[in-house]
Amino acid sequence: MAAKVEPKTLEEAIEEINLDEVPSTSTHPPHTSSCTVIPTVSLVTLPKFTCQERYDIYCKEVKIAACRPSQVLHRVHLYLEENLANKHWMAMWRGPYGGDFPRTVDILVKVEDVCGDQAQVSLVDPLVCNEATVPREVVDAQLRELEYTLDITELFPVDIDHDEDDSSEEEGGEGVRGVGSNERMGMVKEQERIAQIVHHARFYFENLRRDWDDEDEGEHSFDAYLRARLQLYYDVITGLVPAPLVQRYDRTMAKYLVRRRELLDYQARIQSEGEPTNSEAVECWRKYYEVLMLSGLLQIWETLQLRTEGPCFPRVLRRTKGPRADGYTVTHIVVDKLTPAMLRSFHDDAVMQQHKTPQSALQQSHEGDIILIFPGTYSGEGFHELTESITIKGEGERDDIIIEAIPYDDLFVNVSSADVTIENITFNQADNTEGILRVESGHARLVNCLLRCDGTGVTVREGASITMRGCTITGAKGPGIELMAGCTADLDGNHIHHYPLDVDVEQPGKGGIHLHVIDPPKAKLSNNQICGEGGVGITMGRHRASRLAAHETKQAEGDAPTMRTINDKADLVKNMVNIEMSNNTFEDLAV
Repeated sequence: MAAKVEPKTLEEAIEEINLDEVPSTSTHPPHTSSCTVIPTVSLVTLPKFTCQERYDIYCKEVKIAACRPSQVLHRVHLYLEENLANKHWMAMWRGPYGGDFPRTVDILVKVEDVCGDQAQVSLVDPLVCNEATVPREVVDAQLRELEYTLDITELFPVDIDHDEDDSSEEEGGEGVRGVGSNERMGMVKEQERIAQIVHHARFYFENLRRDWDDEDEGEHSFDAYLRARLQLYYDVITGLVPAPLVQRYDRTMAKYLVRRRELLDYQARIQSEGEPTNSEAVECWRKYYEVLMLSGLLQIWETLQLRTEGPCFPRVLRRTKGPRADGYTVTHIVVDKLTPAMLRSFHDDAVMQQHKTPQSALQQSHEGDIILIFPGTYSGEGFHELTESITIKGEGERDDIIIEAIPYDDLFVNVSSADVTIENITFNQADNTEGILRVESGHARLVNCLLRCDGTGVTVREGASITMRGCTITGAKGPGIELMAGCTADLDGNHIHHYPLDVDVEQPGKGGIHLHVIDPPKAKLSNNQICGEGGVGITMGRHRASRLAAHETKQAEGDAPTMRTINDKADLVKNMVNIEMSNNTFEDLAV
């Protein structure tokens, strides 16, 4: 009886996905022969294209910008056939090689013809490969299984102008030695042209193609998608999109590919069995809508406004439950082991519940409840949707009560409740894209908290309010606290330690506290210590940041009209924002 094959988990399936490789389709015996190794075979070197250059290429040469989305793939196939059909050229096939450790190897092939995105190839004789241990018979067997047809994206044209590339001439007459210089130059130019065509096709399939384009039958052109996807690609490679977001996107794309493959396999199976049952039809629809949802999330990435002005993934916040119907409030105790000593300070009629994690306590809280967290290190799950008016307090030393962010989540702590108090807790941020704390709406009160930032710090959104007493913000890259238009802030006795991304005197970055002055926030700042490089303490910005620092600021030559020189700080504060300041100190870390 054959052994039962356990289904792969999603994580196992995702691990197998590599967009640069194709899974091996054959097995082979142990290595029995060697091949000719020519390590000096080089590929055609192509220039680096800018975003605009690539856009022009796909508009004028490949001509996909004016196509409907569902027609783009057909147009790319035509582009390849028009330029490569019936042409013979040499390329390195980065083909899959199985065995105990699947990988790719470079094998020299001759391309005989191109149809769509598939190329008919043959092996050169003798076998030319970058690994001497690859047997010829294995490569032959694999190509026969593929009917000597390869994806064009697996082929990389070689530089036939290289002195060592003519080695195959003696055996098979495939070289270009002996031809005239003009003819040879023409062959070199032709090979370079072929390399560019293949490169443009490969870039399309790897970075611009989306499966859902084929189903988009709208009348609109592909141009908007082309611009957005090119911009996304260049924003990623230049670092404008933070690394955590890139990893989040890659994980979502991998999940989409797995789920789509599962959907197609499931549809094929139930169709082969005849009329599907009701349960099979329901399951098929469920899989379809999951794939549809994932594709929708990925499409959000192509909307530049959402990527620059807000989170790249929508979040679903819980609705507030309000007070309990019986009027009782509950004290939730978060601790691994509850001891009698922990209960001595409570009244006899206190209603208490014990939890292993803060997430469990948050999920069961109602308005007016208190969550007491005893010393330990806990996951930050559940803090991204604080919707109840509750008090969350650490019992013991602040440094001993640690809440750690979930890496790569959009948010760490997000407040959207009428009034939430967080006291005596340390929050450790790790690779979160939207900062360590955001007050989305309502009011957040922070007392004696330590916020260790890995990225940005605290953001108070439009119309929300924050009160901070005796808190420390450390390690913020950019503003420690950013106050958006129309919000309210009361900051007293806090220590803000930030590292601005741009400390250029002529174009200063955001300071330890940054205020938006169109519909200015109402802020009261007293007894705060703000430390940062370049002496940037508080900044205010409309289109570009103005500087209010501990030292005198001079006007740089050629400043744009939106920049304002600060000669009288008190006058600037009075005229630009509704702010009260007293006894704040600024420290320049660069000195």
